[in-house]
Amino acid sequence: GDSFAVYGLGTVGTAATCRFFSTAFGSRSSHFYTPVASECATVRGNPDWQFEGEVFGMTLPAGDGSCAAPEVPLYRLYNAGQGESPNHRYTTRLDVRAQMTGQGWVPEGNGIGVIGCVPGPATPAAP
Repeated sequence: GDSFAVYGLGTVGTAATCRFFSTAFGSRSSHFYTPVASECATVRGNPDWQFEGEVFGMTLPAGDGSCAAPEVPLYRLYNAGQGESPNHRYTTRLDVRAQMTGQGWVPEGNGIGVIGCVPGPATPAAP
């Protein structure tokens, strides 16, 4: 039920995020997202994945996985093939990331598994 904010496609300073879909794994269909151009190109060459397009923007994290404020890290985790099909989950919550790694999910991305940087939660206006 969690969600995260993104930038509109073409927002200056952001990377276009590729979205893929696959039904090659039986009844377990899956979506996959990446803002990394080289990764997008690699997955586009895999016949198991259908390229659905560039769908939104996010900034790329630093090599250590950090994001410039006020952005927050977007963690990507991979199920390592559990359940007989590849699956990825995305979260901005460090507690959810920790819970998932405890269940055997593998972090992907820079640092501790940051695939991108997204807008942080809105700051309430001062009274």
